[in-house]
Amino acid sequence: MSKINRRNFLSAFSSGVLGLGLAKNMKGSPKYSSFLQESPAETKIQKYNPLGNTGLKVSDVSCGAISFFEPTVMRYAFDLGVNYFDTAEGYLQTKSESFIGQALSDVRDKIIITTKHAHGGRNPITKDSIIERVEASLKRMQTDYIDVAMTHNVSDLSLFDNQELMSAYAQLKQEGKIRFTGFSTHNAQLTLKQALDREFAQVVLVIYNHIEGPQIESLISDVRKKGIGVVAMKIFAGGRQGNLAQFVNPQVSYPQAAIRWVMSNANIDSCIPTMSSYSHVEEYVAASNQPLERTDMNVIAEYKRKTENYYCRVSCSDCLSSCPQNVAINDVLRYQMYFVDYRMEKEATRYYNELESHKKPLSCATCSGHCASACPHGLKIKDRLIQAHEILSG
Repeated sequence: MSKINRRNFLSAFSSGVLGLGLAKNMKGSPKYSSFLQESPAETKIQKYNPLGNTGLKVSDVSCGAISFFEPTVMRYAFDLGVNYFDTAEGYLQTKSESFIGQALSDVRDKIIITTKHAHGGRNPITKDSIIERVEASLKRMQTDYIDVAMTHNVSDLSLFDNQELMSAYAQLKQEGKIRFTGFSTHNAQLTLKQALDREFAQVVLVIYNHIEGPQIESLISDVRKKGIGVVAMKIFAGGRQGNLAQFVNPQVSYPQAAIRWVMSNANIDSCIPTMSSYSHVEEYVAASNQPLERTDMNVIAEYKRKTENYYCRVSCSDCLSSCPQNVAINDVLRYQMYFVDYRMEKEATRYYNELESHKKPLSCATCSGHCASACPHGLKIKDRLIQAHEILSG
C-alpha cells in the first residue's frame, strides 16, 4: 500500500474504481490496517460538543448514513475521531443500519448512534409494531441499545398525542433499549416551537444551512436553552457543488465552507454530512473546529448566487396550497435532488415509487402552473416537476 499514492487510492474508492467486492472485504483485513498505519490521516476531529442535556458529547462533524457507502468508510470516519453516526430504518432499506453493526459493533461503547423510524401512513402506529421495529433495528446494528431513537420526518408534533407511540417509547426506555428520544423534521418553524411545550424531544434533527438556516435561528436558540440537543442535516443546501464546474476545484471546498458556516452557530451541537467515500470523510473532518473565514463567505455567496433560482428549500411549503391537484411538490423535488445532486439514483427512485399516486405530478403538463407563481424564490416548479417525474419513474 505504501507504493500507492494515497490521494489516488482514496479517489479510486470514491469513484468505485477499486470495486465493490474489495471494499466489502476490507474491514479488519491486513490491507486496511496497513493502509491506516502507513498512510496516517492528516486530519482528526478537533472538537466534541455536549448534545443538549443528554450528557453525551458528540463530534462536531459527524456521519450521516443516508446514501450508499461501505462499512469500512464508517470505520475510517471513526478512526478519524467521528463518534456520532446517524442512520434510519428506511435508509438503503435497512442496510444502512446493518452497515453500522458490521463496521462498529466492536467499538460500540465509544460511539453514539441515532436511528429513526417513521410512524403513520404505511407504518401503523401500534405499541407492538413500534417495539418490534426498534428491536429489529437493534439486531441489525448489533447492539443492545440505541442512544437516540428519533421519530422520522415529523411535520407536526400532534403525532406525539398518540398513546400507542408514547407507550412504546416509554417501555423501550424503561427496558434500557433506548436512552433518549427525539425527532427529525422538515418543518422546523412549527415543530421546534411545539417542542418547547413537550417533553418527548431530547434531541432534534433539523435542516440548517446558509440558505434555509437563518429564519429558524431564534427557534434553535430557544430549544437549545431548554436543553434539547440540536443536530443539523442537509447542510450543503442542495449539494449542487458536484454539478457546478467552478466548485469542482481542490483549492475551493464549498463543503468545508458550508460546514464551517453551520458550526459557527454555537447552538448547533453537530452536523451530519453524508460520508459516502473515504475522500468525503477526510474533506469533512478537516473542517472540524475551524473558524469561519471571509474566504468561506465568498465561496458560500457564489454558491448561493448560482443556485438560488434552482434550489427548492426543503423546509418551504409556500407553493403547496396553490396546487389544484395537491401534488407533494416539496417531496417530489427533494427526491429529484437526491437523484440529480446527491446521486442516490436507486434510493430516490424508491422513495418516489412509494409516494401515493395522487401526490405525484401526473397532471402537471396540462396545468397552467399555479405553483411557479406561488414560489417566492422564482423556481420553475412546473418544469421541474415534469422533469422529476420523468427521471424518477424510470
